[in-house]
Amino acid sequence: MIMMKKYSTTGFSLAILVMVVSCSKNYLDRPPLTQIENEVYWKTASDLEKYTLQFYSAFPGFGTVGSYMGLIGWDGTRGSDVQISASPSTLWNGTNQPVTSTGNWTWGNIRSVNVFFRNYQKCAEPFEKFKHFLGEAHFFKAWHYFEKVKAYGDVPWYDSPLEIDSEELYKPRDSRTVVVDSILSNLDKAIAYLEPLSRTDGGNNRLSKEAALLFKSRVALYEGTWQKYHRGSAFGTEGADPNKYLRSAVSAAEELMSASYGRALYSNNDPANDYCKLFSLINQSANKEVILWKAYAVNLQMSHSFQIYVSDRTAGIGMTLQQVYHYLDKNGNAYDYYNTGKAVKGSAFLTRISQDCDPRLAQTIWTPGGIMWDNSFGKGIFSKPFLDKSGETLNNTGFQIRKGNDPKDPQAGSGVSWNTSCETGAVIFRYAEVLLNYAEAKVELGEMVDYGKSINLLRARVGMPAFKVQADPNRLRYADYGYSISEELHEIRRERTVELGSEGFRYDDIRRWAAHNLVKGKRPKGYPFSAAEWTGKTINYKTDADGFLDPFLGQLPNGYGFNPNRDYLECIPLNEITLNPGLKQNPGWTP
Repeated sequence: MIMMKKYSTTGFSLAILVMVVSCSKNYLDRPPLTQIENEVYWKTASDLEKYTLQFYSAFPGFGTVGSYMGLIGWDGTRGSDVQISASPSTLWNGTNQPVTSTGNWTWGNIRSVNVFFRNYQKCAEPFEKFKHFLGEAHFFKAWHYFEKVKAYGDVPWYDSPLEIDSEELYKPRDSRTVVVDSILSNLDKAIAYLEPLSRTDGGNNRLSKEAALLFKSRVALYEGTWQKYHRGSAFGTEGADPNKYLRSAVSAAEELMSASYGRALYSNNDPANDYCKLFSLINQSANKEVILWKAYAVNLQMSHSFQIYVSDRTAGIGMTLQQVYHYLDKNGNAYDYYNTGKAVKGSAFLTRISQDCDPRLAQTIWTPGGIMWDNSFGKGIFSKPFLDKSGETLNNTGFQIRKGNDPKDPQAGSGVSWNTSCETGAVIFRYAEVLLNYAEAKVELGEMVDYGKSINLLRARVGMPAFKVQADPNRLRYADYGYSISEELHEIRRERTVELGSEGFRYDDIRRWAAHNLVKGKRPKGYPFSAAEWTGKTINYKTDADGFLDPFLGQLPNGYGFNPNRDYLECIPLNEITLNPGLKQNPGWTP
């Protein structure tokens, strides 16, 4: 058994992490880990452990993405069809320009992992004492390379840390399938070396075999669907086999779904609250759904402002009508939001859909009567969205995010954005994603899905009926992919959009599905506006012809300007191509 100390993997410097996990004063006198003296380091399992700690800062959390909302606001910060910020993101509005230098084309993290691989065998202790940390290194190499593949497609694969005079600095890009196969190979090694959660003293606050299995299912599903839906385009890879990756996604998911791992969805048998509460917990260590999370602690100067923003601020982020369209009614049938919104306006519309529809909707957005805070600051009751606010308190869609709110949190309702005293844990990996990855990959392979052990578990938690295939007459209003898919696959994509709503998945899903038709030439909409509710208030609002809020009408009169011949991949910085003529620019980015 690997004995590992518990620690918080927040996005702080390695020095802070070391002070949390180690009482060794001698360690603080050692050279920085970026300047390792090989003759004095790498001798013990503890050396390897401390080196891998630096990589945990790569994981997202509150204050690292999506502004104060963390991952809950990431899709709004980046912009999408389902979540937006106060102004359109350049990712989708067609105004991106070629990048001259840097961009995301940085290799420091990958070099640092390769430094580990070059040196770990110098450890004098038995392999069993340090194999977990070797597994962490394999995981993080896969993590950082997957980010590169999503951004650039083909990238150079480096097996060793490059020096200033390394010839490999001038190598061309490797095929993305070569890179993804190498990523999956690293994840297989991580799965082999990492301890399962039941045997790690670090618990789900540290990487585990389960985390590597989940991430493998994510990577393989991404690549399988990317190669399937981009086949024949400039973004596909000639000769790629989508089914190979989809099969790998199913295999990883099914292993983690086996009873031996003991994973389960979070539930207190309270369908009206469990889904929201899952994201509000300060301590996720006993949560069988959460496979990896970040802990925060005020006394260690590691905290954030999430509960402040999800109670009485917005960080300028709002969900859209396109997201709301995905929620079924409580009987599991498609719901006619369009005609309901033409008849019922404003807060009455929010009340109606909260009563009629999937309980996850009212646990994701605020609806009238919701308790925003109930603590030393008094009791705050939601009545209508913050359309009359500005800046970080503005909601411009009427669909204001509630997901993760804890009314009893001591900072909820405090109203001071600079107060970073919240300790809500940030969920990084959760079991629900595995169930969704499994179902999607199985259908993409043309195989039967066991819904009883996958999607139906998600629905049962909130009291929804079992999965069924159905036709939705309003489908083209929110799920027009520009190509035909089966009703079964549509329902799985719908379930994914609902269950993982506001968790930062949408941007990647649009890219891997080649689903630019969801955004190109279209604008995200809001709820049906009722002017009578805002008498005496000054509101800068715009609506479409049917009375739904149209917040980007003036800024994007022609809708999002996504360029499908260019914007699926990022521009390789022009300076890098000048320095290394062996690099080939991505499609559409030639100046």
